[in-house]
Formats: sequence, C-alpha cells, structure tokens
Amino acid sequence: MNKLRAFRWPLAVLLVLAVSVLFLFLTIKHGLGKSSLKNGDWYTSESIGSADADVMVRAVIAISGLLASTREDSMYYHLKSVGGQPLSLNCRYRIEGDDYDADWWSITAYGWDYYLIPNQEKRYSFNNENIIRGDDGSWVIHLSAEQADGNWLPVGPSGAPVASKSSKNDFDLLLRLYTPGDAYLQQPATASLPVVALEGCS
Repeated sequence: MNKLRAFRWPLAVLLVLAVSVLFLFLTIKHGLGKSSLKNGDWYTSESIGSADADVMVRAVIAISGLLASTREDSMYYHLKSVGGQPLSLNCRYRIEGDDYDADWWSITAYGWDYYLIPNQEKRYSFNNENIIRGDDGSWVIHLSAEQADGNWLPVGPSGAPVASKSSKNDFDLLLRLYTPGDAYLQQPATASLPVVALEGCS
C-alpha cells in the first residue's frame, strides 16, 4: 500500500505537467488570441514589443521568431488567411500596396514551421527599397508557388516534415514596419495596410 502511495505523487505531478504543456501548446497554436487586433485580413497586437505583454504573448513571439523590438520602434502584422480561407500552396495571391508611414517596411513569407521557405530564387521578402513600383509609386507582389513576372514572392513546402504540421495554412505573411507613424501606434486596427487578394487556385 505504501508503495502505491509513493507512486501516486509522481504520477500526479507528471499528469499536471502534461496538461500544462498541452494547454501552452494549444494557446501558442491559437496565436495572440484575445490580445489581437484585426485590420482586414491582417492581425496585430498592441502588446508585441511592449513591457505590458503577458506571458502567453511572449511565448507566441518566442516560438514564432518575430524578434520583436519595442513597440515605439516597430509594428508587426501577421496574415495567414484571405477571406477566412487559409493560405494554400495550390493558390495564387496578389498583394497590392503603396508607401507606408514608416522609415522601413517589409513583407516576408514564412512556412507553417515559422522558418523562411526554401526556394531556388533565394527570395524571401520584399521591402520599400527593393520592390519594383509602377509610375504612380504603387506596387504589386505576386505570391505563388508558380513563377510569375515582376515582384514574385515564391512559396513552397516548408522544410519541416509534413507529419509535424499542426496548422491549416501552408504559409503565412509578416509585415514589419520600423519607426512607424502615429496611425500604426495609435490606431493599428484602421491604419493603411497592403491588400491581399486570392487570384485563383489549381
């Protein structure tokens, strides 16, 4: 009987740890949760880079690799679906935009495993300095696995094994704005952002 009691405490501790790890995993998988703000199909959080960020926001940032700096210096917007449909390798997307009130901005594609997507072009993002613009200063990025003309941002399978995939989207986008203007700092849910549209799927 004493031996059974001796085993109960370690088993109880292991069970509590297992449940805690599962809860943390599900929370991180869900993302920023209640702290997130929506702007079109983009999501952000006023807590990212802030001293007020709670432990869950900090965990999401640590796992997803945003490397967030202070909120006054940067804003981050995340997109993983268009019109409620997860970003898919079988589809082609069009990103339209213009200049934004920030010293520097970039749009980067990441695999579902949070790493840059391997591709022969070794092209992982576009920014305000290397993007090809129209005569009016506006620009278009073609986001697809199939090669496209102009500003083509290649996507493809993530480097991690497919068996370990736990998300519905095949990849996602991260918009970084460094030294952003007041609109992003004070009204992040309504500030001007690139528009991502679905062009078609195979």
